[in-house]
Amino acid sequence: MPALGNQPRIRGQDRDLVYLLQLARRHNLTASTLHDSLQAAWRRGKARCGELLIEIRLRGEGSSTYMFSVKGQPLAQANIQNDSIRKLTRLPEEFSHLLDDEKPSDSAKLDAGSKSAIGNLRYGLNAVSFKAQVVKKSEVRAVTSKDGTPLLVCDVTLSDGTGQIPLAVWNSQIGTISEGDLVQVQNAWLRSFRGERQLSLRKTGLLTVLEPANSEHITAA
Repeated sequence: MPALGNQPRIRGQDRDLVYLLQLARRHNLTASTLHDSLQAAWRRGKARCGELLIEIRLRGEGSSTYMFSVKGQPLAQANIQNDSIRKLTRLPEEFSHLLDDEKPSDSAKLDAGSKSAIGNLRYGLNAVSFKAQVVKKSEVRAVTSKDGTPLLVCDVTLSDGTGQIPLAVWNSQIGTISEGDLVQVQNAWLRSFRGERQLSLRKTGLLTVLEPANSEHITAA
């Protein structure tokens, strides 16, 4: 199986980080998606990241050993520095060229006006749009952004009959969404959060209530 020892040396290169970025690119993952899945595997023993299964084999203070496999076939086992994994969340500029999927190609996008099914969504998709019903709404949580700004957030679970997926709703929009609402999602992005699929609206996405829960007829299209 491939190991980190055969990775080429480049001046100023973090070998473990390069390995992770190459792994992410090969399996159409973003750096942040791979980071979240590695963290989930460290906590729970294993986590799925797209087609990639990540299992923790040995936990250490400075580094940990992970097994990567695809469709039940071992791909690689590697001892990876914890600091290299942390860098996936804030990728140093000199490494950005190694992960071209951080700037998704047209093949990884859907037209904003197109309709997709939740059951067919995969990591890295952008401009996702669909109609679904809110089948669950979590309690509101108070969090703090990286720059110290206080925020409110809750998760709503969306279903369109082909599957379910959570979506994070923030601040003033929380009160506009209720269980049972029929909603329209536009320009969403699929990411991994704690090793699980989650939709993110970022700055350009929209969530619109098409039919409130108290209407007489609610049908998820």
